Formats: sequence, C-alpha cells, structure tokens
Amino acid sequence: MAETLAERKARLADKLKNEPSMAPIQEVNPVSEVDKPATKWAINKDDELVQLNVKVPRNMSKAIKQIALDDEVDIREVVWEAISQYLKKRKSS
Repeated sequence: MAETLAERKARLADKLKNEPSMAPIQEVNPVSEVDKPATKWAINKDDELVQLNVKVPRNMSKAIKQIALDDEVDIREVVWEAISQYLKKRKSS
C-alpha cells in the first residue's frame, strides 16, 4: 500500500531528528579592524556633521563614484574635496 503524506512527513521528520546534518558548518571569525587611512578632512570633535541632500545628473553621480573607487576613498570625501575647492575659489574671487 502507498505511503500517505502524513506518514511520509513523519518519516522525514524522524530522519532529520536522528541523522547528523550533512550541511557544512560555517566558522565565524570576528573581523579585525583595518587601519583606515587618515583623511585630509579630519573632523574636529566640535564639528557637527549635517545632512545635505542634492540631486545630481546620473553621469555626474557615476563619475563621483568612479573617482571614489579609483582613489579608494568614500564618496563623501570626493564631494567634500569638490565643495572645498569651490569655496576656496569663491573666497579668492
């Protein structure tokens, strides 16, 4: 006689309970902190960071991301550098 669905489920449940798992066990190791290179935009303890949201053209966004990737820095550092240069230029004018 054919095995019913309930009997099949019970047999599989027993198999799971009784047989050791064949799935590999992943070893978890803590990630060691990597010394991050000092940025030239070191923030003083008293400096407050504020959120500034702007929309930029897609090709500009891609260029900023590529520069950050090439220079191995955060996107914000690329943006900070660009804004800093702009402000210096405005100041000297």
